Amino acid sequence: MMEIVSVLEKAEHGELEPCKECPWSPKKVKDIKEIAFGVSCTVHGLNWKKKSRVNSMLIVQDPGDTTPQKTGMLCAVHNAANPTDKTAQHDHDLWKATVSLDSYSAEAGGYMKSNYWTNAIMHGASKSSGRKNKKMKKMASQYCSEILALQILLLKPNIVVARGEVAVSSLYDIGLIKHRWHVLRHEFRKGAYKETAANWRGLKNITVFCTYHTSARVVNQTLSRQYQCNQKEIEKLIREKLEKLPNQKSVNCFFKKYNDTKNNARNKGMRYLLNHWLDIGVAIRASH
Repeated sequence: MMEIVSVLEKAEHGELEPCKECPWSPKKVKDIKEIAFGVSCTVHGLNWKKKSRVNSMLIVQDPGDTTPQKTGMLCAVHNAANPTDKTAQHDHDLWKATVSLDSYSAEAGGYMKSNYWTNAIMHGASKSSGRKNKKMKKMASQYCSEILALQILLLKPNIVVARGEVAVSSLYDIGLIKHRWHVLRHEFRKGAYKETAANWRGLKNITVFCTYHTSARVVNQTLSRQYQCNQKEIEKLIREKLEKLPNQKSVNCFFKKYNDTKNNARNKGMRYLLNHWLDIGVAIRASH
């Protein structure tokens, strides 16, 4: 089996077997500038160039039209510095509040240093390229699913966090989870969906969490509405989960930033996600 460094190098240039027919492969695109590719940050996350075992793996959709399209780097810390990257800013705030438990540093506790970021679809097309449509995205996801599986096999994560429908669907396609997005999302009101793969392709006991993407559109629209409909229940669950934390200071800082749940859609959506990430954070810390 290849090393993770080789997998990422070959994936970047469209040289893996699944890349041959992928519509977003650089081998299929005349203007390579239309296609984005990003790899997990080795400064804040796992240095996968030297180590081959991670504690947590975070999976999102694709790097098209995102900060990694310019930087080539998947990293909540680096990308949150981009004032227009709301996805990374939301990720950063949630990690600080629920994983590092430090309102100033996502790196506190060393949990991020054993984390690995990746995409369900390795390359991403920009909207302006004309290639970013549902049909092509679905095809790219199908071809990339085995590349995602290969990364999981090589890195052997204890915790896998799939964020958004595309990432969740890819985990279903490779058999890591038993339920599709439209089924498991009905559990989201209680918290993040959780499933344990007892024996997946020879790997034992991988805990998988499924939750929503943290993009501005999802947070401000989808999750804001869901929070509004279930506010009392969600806030009750948050309070119950807070009692299990060794330190609530970071969450209190999160509350101050996302305080207005009456008039601010973003704040509503982020409180909804906090309920999910309080589940995820406990698991990441416990397995570290």
